[in-house]
Amino acid sequence: MLAGRQVLAGARGATVTWLVIGLWTAGWGWSRLPSSGVSWHFFVDGARALFGGSGLQLYAQHPDLQIGPLGFVVTELLSPLPAAAQRGAAQVVMTAVAPLLLWLLAPLVDADPPRRRLRLLLAGLVLAPSWTALSVRWMHLEDVLALLLAVVAVRLVGFALREDGPAWAGGAAGLALGAAMTAKPWAIGFVPILLALPLRRMLTGVVAAATAALAGWGPFLAAGPGTLEALHPPVPITDSSGLWTLGFRGGTVPSWGRTAQLVAAPLVGVVVALRRRWPGVLLAAVAVRLALDPQDIEYYAAGAVVGALVLDLLATRWTVPWTALVTTVVLWQPFAQDFAHRFTTEHGLALWWYTHPWPVGVVHLLWSVAAMAFALVLPPAPERLSGARAPG
Repeated sequence: MLAGRQVLAGARGATVTWLVIGLWTAGWGWSRLPSSGVSWHFFVDGARALFGGSGLQLYAQHPDLQIGPLGFVVTELLSPLPAAAQRGAAQVVMTAVAPLLLWLLAPLVDADPPRRRLRLLLAGLVLAPSWTALSVRWMHLEDVLALLLAVVAVRLVGFALREDGPAWAGGAAGLALGAAMTAKPWAIGFVPILLALPLRRMLTGVVAAATAALAGWGPFLAAGPGTLEALHPPVPITDSSGLWTLGFRGGTVPSWGRTAQLVAAPLVGVVVALRRRWPGVLLAAVAVRLALDPQDIEYYAAGAVVGALVLDLLATRWTVPWTALVTTVVLWQPFAQDFAHRFTTEHGLALWWYTHPWPVGVVHLLWSVAAMAFALVLPPAPERLSGARAPG
């Protein structure tokens, strides 16, 4: 009888936890609706070009579209809906991914059930502000897909590390990471989490990741060699970005800019993983990306917070997700509804942020360095896990 009551109490506690996380996330999403959907037109236009005009020449003809083909395929699935309904449906689904990420991570959190629920609740409270800036205000579907697939891969790696973990989990994690790269190329920085696996499963995962990425990008490369022009798009360098802070003063991203991101992120991730700190790989990869990026945009923080939460929940025992909380505060950005006149319409901290881009850039670059360093000095992760379950 007592055991039954404890199970019932635990089920009620879990229900309350997820309900609070869901309502909190929905509330933040609702608050972002004014002036929302800033970047959604890129997805609509890109999907229209891919399926109705440019075809496999898409990136050769439109190097400004820094969005992987998976993002356009998903957008096309919404095309039968009217424009307003299409955008609203995308905002709702992308926002709902936030609690889904925590649900995927929950079985990997090493704590007794009440404390695990508290840790997940606090993680949800920290994640919602930055995530809804991504899912509702800016609506970058490709980032949502890349981060979701990366967390699915984390869950599968954890499942594969069980004493009785099945051999297929490593390959499935690789497929998820390969799909993430077809949504956003910088997701290649997440692949080193596969190094946490035993050699045979790791190799299976790497082959699966490469196969999935090649299946997504190969047709474009074969049909139009100009696809590689997308590696140096006409993207301006903002004066609070990582590249600007590092001293580069060109007008647009240099020819080596994107390549440097795609090479440096997995290299740092390999070092982190080889030191048995694989839960820190996502955070380190995002930190490299931000340090070498020509832009500094509000929605970038969502990826950093997700990576920080993976580290907080899987590699530490503290109740408050301090890494994610500090990341949220440090990478905070104001949002001016009238951006062109922000210097006259904004005030207080928001005005200071806009009028002092150099110190903002320095702080953000220091965060990237600190995040990479922290991922490297974490306590080593166990080679085997006891409680992980497969997604489902």
